[in-house]
Parts: sequence; structure tokens; C-alpha cells
Amino acid sequence: MRYPLLIFLLALFESCDYSNGKTPPHYSLPHGYRLEAMEKLLLSEDLEEVSGLAWHRDELLAIEDESSIIYRLDPETGKIRKKKKFEKNKDIEDLLVRGDTAWVLRSNGNLYRVVDFREKDSQTVIYPFPRREKRDLEAILANPNEPFIWLFCKVCEWDEDPSRSSFFRFHLETMQFDSLPAGKIERSQLSTLMPQQELEELKIQPSAAAIHPLTGEYFLLSSTGKWLMTLDGQMKPSSVHTLDPSLFKQPEGITFAPDGTLYISNEARDGRANILIFSYRP
Repeated sequence: MRYPLLIFLLALFESCDYSNGKTPPHYSLPHGYRLEAMEKLLLSEDLEEVSGLAWHRDELLAIEDESSIIYRLDPETGKIRKKKKFEKNKDIEDLLVRGDTAWVLRSNGNLYRVVDFREKDSQTVIYPFPRREKRDLEAILANPNEPFIWLFCKVCEWDEDPSRSSFFRFHLETMQFDSLPAGKIERSQLSTLMPQQELEELKIQPSAAAIHPLTGEYFLLSSTGKWLMTLDGQMKPSSVHTLDPSLFKQPEGITFAPDGTLYISNEARDGRANILIFSYRP
């Protein structure tokens, strides 16, 4: 069942000690969403390490990073309706849906195309990532108006340090990757978007991504450092929001319902995995 938030979360006391002169972080969400208007779904043990979310038809889809299963969830209760095994167990990180095809990202950058994933006789095709250097990619998104899938590095050798995250393009017309990054999101782009103290400590290591169905904004989520970023269609950051770690314990998945309702999933860590729900009120 859903659990409405009865206490204004920003008033919660943190255990951090700010006597060293540092200013406590300001927790927020992008325009149209409010922390105090949150609801929560608790997930079953099957989804303790939930690592990705997507919306399809009237359901939430979820994956977890210890098995290659697409879970179909009731968006009102979080209960599992059906499961679909699409591959041997791999380190699975994010997913999206176009039509009746699910695209699933493995941490090494490989993409799984699961055709007719709702059907018993679905087919899985694997598209290997074109580079072999050490890499960890955990976020994908696709603009319905573009024939691409975007993949974001969390920790990739060629990025050299956590101040940047390169992103790649997979072409849906040719079913091929570009071998070089299409661009990078860099800490230097955020200098006017957040306090300098928070910026200096920010690691650009995204763990999930989604596109807002009404505004077209890209949303990029990070479990490392607990932040949520919005970007325009040219991958230019427009806002950065620090997330309360007492609420967003390990945010690894993000998606939207067609009406703009925001869903963010958290791995279990020291409790139960959950999905946090925020209604869109622009």
C-alpha cells in the first residue's frame, strides 16, 4: 500500500555535524515536485537491489541488478504482477521501453533488446558496447522524437575522474553504437546552478535517467552523492538538486507516468527497497 508522508521532510534533523563551519545542504526537487507531497511503495524481497524503472501502459516495470528479469508492478501497491526472464543473470542497471520492446542496459554498456517482452515467446538480441576499456554505465534514456538511445557513464576509464560523465549514442535505425562519446556532462557546467561548497564535492556519476513526458526535460539521477539533475534536449544542465540521504538511501531508478508523476526507486540497504512517488503540480 502507499504511505503518505505526514511530516515535512525538510524539518528532519540529520546526524551530520556542521560545527566545522560547513553549511548544511539544501534538499530540493525540480520544479513541479514537492518533498512534502511524497508517497512510498515498499517492494518485495525479489527487488531488494532494484536498479531501474520504466513506465509501460498502466504498469511500472522494474529490474534488479542480480538477475535478468523484467518485473511488471502494480503502480498503486508495488506488488509484482508478472516476471519475464530475458537472459542469464547479469549485472543489469537500467531500462526503457519503446513500443512493445524493452531496452535493458548491462553495466559493461551492452544493450539487450527484448522484443515483445510481455509475450511468452519474446526474443532477446544483444548489442555489445564498442569499447573495451574499464567502464560502468548505469543510465539510459530515449527521446521518442529521436532515433537514438543515450547511454551515460557512471565510472569510465576515459573520463579520468568523477568531475565528468561522457555519454554515447546508440542508433535505432542501424542498431549500432557510435564508438566515441557524443559529449560530456562536466562539473564546470554547474557553477551557476548550485553553491560552490556543494559543487566541489559533487561527483558526476549518474545511475539512472528518464525523460519528462510533458516538458521533454531529461532527468539524470545519481546514487553517488545523492543528486537529481535536469537537462535540456542538447544535454545542457538546467538545474541540480541535492537529495536527502535519509529518504533517498540508494536511488537507482527513475521514471514518469504519462501525467508527469515521478517515481524514484531505492535499493534496500538497511531496510526494504522502495519506490518514492511525487505528483506533478507545475
